[in-house]
Amino acid sequence: MSTLRECYPEPSERAALKTQRALDAHMKRFVALSPFLCLGSSSQDGADVTPRGDQPGFVQVFDDTTLLIPDWAWQQPPRRISNIRGVGPRADPSLEQ
Repeated sequence: MSTLRECYPEPSERAALKTQRALDAHMKRFVALSPFLCLGSSSQDGADVTPRGDQPGFVQVFDDTTLLIPDWAWQQPPRRISNIRGVGPRADPSLEQ
C-alpha cells in the first residue's frame, strides 16, 4: 500500500477537510431517500460488492456512524459475513478510513 501511495500526491487541504467522521443531517436525508446502495467487503480471499435496492428508507440510520442495512436470505450473505468477521475492527463499515 505504501508503494501505491507514493504514486499520488498528498490530498489538498480542501479535499482533506471533506472527510467526515459522522453523518450530518444532509447525509441522513440522502440515505433516507435512497432506493439503492452497493455494499462492499473484502478479505484476504478477495472482494465482494453487492447491489441492494428497495423502497426509499430500506436503509436506516441507527446513529451518527451506523447504518442498518437489511440482509435478505436470498442475497447469499455468507461471504460478506466471513469477510467482516475475518478482518476485525477495520471491517466496521464506518465513514472513517
